[in-house]
Amino acid sequence: MIYECHGHIILDGVAYTGAVKHHENGVDEAVVRQNLKICADHGVVFYRDGGDKHGVSVFARQIAGEYGIDYRTPAYIIHKKGYYGGMFGRAFENIPQYCGLVAEAKRLGADFIKLTASGMLDFADGGKVTGPEMPEALLCEMVKIAHSEGFAVMIHANGADNIKRAAASGADSIEHGYYINTDALAVMAQTGAVWVPTSVTAANLIGSGKYDDGALSVIFNEHKASLIEAYALGVPIACGSDAGASCVPQGAGTLDELETLMSLGIDPDPGNCKVAEIFRRK
Repeated sequence: MIYECHGHIILDGVAYTGAVKHHENGVDEAVVRQNLKICADHGVVFYRDGGDKHGVSVFARQIAGEYGIDYRTPAYIIHKKGYYGGMFGRAFENIPQYCGLVAEAKRLGADFIKLTASGMLDFADGGKVTGPEMPEALLCEMVKIAHSEGFAVMIHANGADNIKRAAASGADSIEHGYYINTDALAVMAQTGAVWVPTSVTAANLIGSGKYDDGALSVIFNEHKASLIEAYALGVPIACGSDAGASCVPQGAGTLDELETLMSLGIDPDPGNCKVAEIFRRK
C-alpha cells in the first residue's frame, strides 16, 4: 500500500501561484478530484495533507473516500506572525489568538495541528534555511495546547537546532528535516517523533535547470546519509514527498519518495503506520 504522509493536494508539481489560482474564488472541485484520481491511479491509499488557507484540503477530506483514500488534514498551518507559514496558513501574534486558530481548525474538522519551527530551503541561495528560528519555550507551549485539545502535532523544521527544538517540544512528527544532525536524531529517537523527510523535494530538482545541480546533489546526498543514520538509531521514518511541490507531481512524487527510501534499505511501513495511527481526529 502506498502512503503519502506529507502532500498538498492544492498543488500541481509545477508552480505554486498557478495551482493556487484555481481556488482563489472558492474550491475548484474538478481540480481537486483530478488530483485525487491521479493519486489513486498511482496506488495511494493514505494521504496526509500539509494544509492550505483556501479550504482545499478540508474539501478533499470530504470526498477522498470516493477514491479509496484515507485522507487527513490540519486544515491549515498555524504559524507565528513574521515566521514561515503564510503560503499555507494563518498567523497568530499571541497565545489567545493561537488557541483561537486551534479551535477554528477543530471546527473545520482538522485531524491534527501543523506548526512551523523554521523556514524553507532557499535553493536559489544554495539551500539556505530561510526565516527566524522559533523559540523552544513557545513551541513547547503550542504543542502542549494542541495535545490538550486531543490533536497530534506535525512540525515543519529544517536546520539541526530547529529540528532538535521541535522534537524536544513534543512534536509527533518532523517534516522535511534538512540539515539534521546526530544530536537532533538522538532526541527524535528518544521521543519517538516520526521523520517525514520529503527527500525528493531536492532530488527531483536535479537536472530541472531551476537551480545549481551541484548544490542540490550535496543537499540530497547529505539527506540520504542522515536517513541511514536515523534508521539505524530507530527513528521512525515515513514516506512523505511534499507532493505537489516543484517537480514533485501528485502520485508520481510519492512513488519517487518510496523508491528513494527503499534504495537506502529503509522500510517506511512502520513509520507510515505510526502516522496513520497518531494523526487522526480524536
